[in-house]
Amino acid sequence: MAIKRLEGFDVVIAGSGPCGCVLAKDLTRAGKRVILIEKGGDSLKGIGTTRGMLNGEHMVRAKFPSVWQKTLEGNGTIVPTGLGGGSYLFAAIAGRPVHLEPFDKLGIDLRPHLEDAEKETWVSKTPDEFLGPTTKHMLEVTNAIGLPFETMHRHINFEKCMYSCKKSAFGCPISGAKWMGYYVAKEAEAHGAKLQLYTEVKNIIVENGVAVGLNARGLKDRQEYEIRGKTVVLAAGSLGSPTILMRSGIRGAGQRLFGDPAFVSSALLPKGNLKATFYEHGTSIGYVDNELGCFFSTNVSWSRLFWSFQQLMTAGGIRGALRAYKDYPRTINIFNKIHDEGVGRVTYDGRVSKTVTSEDEDKLNYCRYINEKIFNAMGCDPKTWQIPGYSHIKGDLTFGHPGGSCPVGVVVDKNLETELTNCFVCDISSVPSAPAKPPVLTIVTMTKWFVSQLLKRLNGQSAMNSKTSGSNLKAASEEHDSRV
Repeated sequence: MAIKRLEGFDVVIAGSGPCGCVLAKDLTRAGKRVILIEKGGDSLKGIGTTRGMLNGEHMVRAKFPSVWQKTLEGNGTIVPTGLGGGSYLFAAIAGRPVHLEPFDKLGIDLRPHLEDAEKETWVSKTPDEFLGPTTKHMLEVTNAIGLPFETMHRHINFEKCMYSCKKSAFGCPISGAKWMGYYVAKEAEAHGAKLQLYTEVKNIIVENGVAVGLNARGLKDRQEYEIRGKTVVLAAGSLGSPTILMRSGIRGAGQRLFGDPAFVSSALLPKGNLKATFYEHGTSIGYVDNELGCFFSTNVSWSRLFWSFQQLMTAGGIRGALRAYKDYPRTINIFNKIHDEGVGRVTYDGRVSKTVTSEDEDKLNYCRYINEKIFNAMGCDPKTWQIPGYSHIKGDLTFGHPGGSCPVGVVVDKNLETELTNCFVCDISSVPSAPAKPPVLTIVTMTKWFVSQLLKRLNGQSAMNSKTSGSNLKAASEEHDSRV
């Protein structure tokens, strides 16, 4: 089959996660010709249900009996796919305060673009009327024991949302109340962007040290493509972007990786009037300990069947699943996440190797201590506490937001440009360090900043900051490796 050539684009974007979708929309609205390439499709099948996480349309299927994809060490990692990427799977928590300090240290000021990013992603504070009785009680209890839990900001349009509906964390099938990149990509398409779905990018087309396009292959029709444009932007995520760079001969890509390790603890409420937080809007209160790099919140409102299924797939087995089903009406959860060191890597074929350090382990233990304090203050019988232990080799951790695999200052420069001229990386892989909180607001803020810089270059108004040479980026990569 002959290679099909698609050309004439101002910007060729690989990956339609939150960053790729916002890029495509903002650039097309500015009059640029854009193609957005996505390995998956644009189905909304299963939206609003946990089934949607398992049908392969929005998250890469794990091998039975796992729920999540596994790292080489056996821990879980969430790998999104399809139009909108991780914004379909995320619990719609707006990670505030935004993770901007690492960019400040590199001389990148994202703050002027924060308000635009908040407006773009529908950030609003959870209204009091969306806090259920058990959630309100937990808020009072945590504050009373010195833990500054507060009502969370979320990527939800609460004017379209209903308290009685618990589907928002899985995407809203009724009114579209939860923000997803999917809607932004469709807006980009309406403004003239070309959506190239079910197409996998293989590598970068390079001529005289300049990126001029991407080689790709259709996953359904097996068609080989050359997709050419003035500028190439990789927005394929923490696994996709470094893999494309590695296959294009770029050193340093994928040789570090943060994961935002997360786990969930549970306990049973004493018998009485309070019911499980599963019956209320999940992730509506929380607490960010910025000094220690720890994040706590109520959990997603999992269905009874899915919560039992999770226990079946983990150490609980059949007995644990039956117990979880029986105890569901009295179960409360605490979701925990930490800022981890970037000790990990992405393999050439896109798999993940990720471990935690002794400092990471210390933070995880602190999270367990906080969980015990909360369960005790809520009156939960210690015999019902389930606070996962784990091994750094194989255990109960889930890496929910892997990133930092092409970090600023190592693989890309202050313009987010690689050693190849006109080849950029704008997604969670270029974030310098783990945010320890949901990253969508951070990466969309970064994208808004990047769009403003890229448009200046495309319009010939001014150049970006002076480009860091390939040799200097390689030196930075080697220095980072020696520190790790």
